[in-house]
Amino acid sequence: MKVGIMLPTMQSVAINAAALAAAESLGVDDVWLNDHLLGWTHPALWPEFPASAMLPDPDAMLDPFVTAGALRAATGLRMGLCVADVTRTRGPNLARAALTLQGIGDSEFVLGLGAGEAESILPFGYDWRTPIGNLERALTEVRSLLDTGTMPDDPVGRTGLPRDRVPPVWVAAMQPRALRLAGRYADGWLPIGMGPEAYAEQHAVVAAAARDAGRPMPETSVLNPVLFGESRDAIGALLERVPVVKLLALFVSAHKWARFGLEHPCGPSCRGYLDAIPHALDPAQLRELAPKIPLELLEEFAMIGNAEEIAAQRIAPLAREGARHVLLADVTGTTYEPAEAVRHSGELAKLTAILRGL
Repeated sequence: MKVGIMLPTMQSVAINAAALAAAESLGVDDVWLNDHLLGWTHPALWPEFPASAMLPDPDAMLDPFVTAGALRAATGLRMGLCVADVTRTRGPNLARAALTLQGIGDSEFVLGLGAGEAESILPFGYDWRTPIGNLERALTEVRSLLDTGTMPDDPVGRTGLPRDRVPPVWVAAMQPRALRLAGRYADGWLPIGMGPEAYAEQHAVVAAAARDAGRPMPETSVLNPVLFGESRDAIGALLERVPVVKLLALFVSAHKWARFGLEHPCGPSCRGYLDAIPHALDPAQLRELAPKIPLELLEEFAMIGNAEEIAAQRIAPLAREGARHVLLADVTGTTYEPAEAVRHSGELAKLTAILRGL
């Protein structure tokens, strides 16, 4: 199984260069940058995270294209975006940026595309009434520009950039229409974490759409935050002392909250990471809610445990259902005091080695 690492894409290019060097030392296959305008926690709660002393602003998000340009020539690893928001940027700009970045360095650059998330769209005034329509439009445009050099049905709209090394296009998709778009247009499929049964069902939709379009099955991946520790039980005990970390569960859908007898603070129709805007919620209410979130609900979004537990219990079942690549967003450093985080830093290397054998 191939392994990718998400770079922080925040604070400074220097921090990301250091994270890139660390990823290279692990022997991973690729590194990725995210495209967010806001961080994943309410800034009023950030001082309660152990990492806040070193990272003072949780919303200090970098431009992923510019950051990729700064880092590309320094690495031989494949580099990708997870994922560029097609609501904020149209296909021609995305294709031009990807072709430019593909021309920097010798490694492959992956243009990851998605319909976007509310927290990076609505607070900034973008129109999000047709997110999947935006995704289809962008994929049609990008695919045509990369494959033919021109816009669909309009040879005047063209890119003169070299296309001898066309960057692959990956699509973040989990809903039926988006899954079909991934099969029809994409070279890779990158959903966010889920159980093996859901993965198998969605895999089948992508595969069928690829067959219908006469395209090969996209490379199959899955993205998951990971939180390492001595064991799952030890992390559970830690989170009782630092419950604010459990607010990552805001990115789990409301219907899954309801299974645990809890109401999602973003409302009963919240789809989790697609709709949740932590910054729009009352921090005092979030602080009160955090201790009530069970570990099992948090695990609907994040993988928790030591390397052996995560590999055997969470990733191996996905591999059996067709996942051939896993992208890990390590949030361990936000949860522990710095010295304690260092003590668990070897778990990522262990997990990478284990996954090589899957």
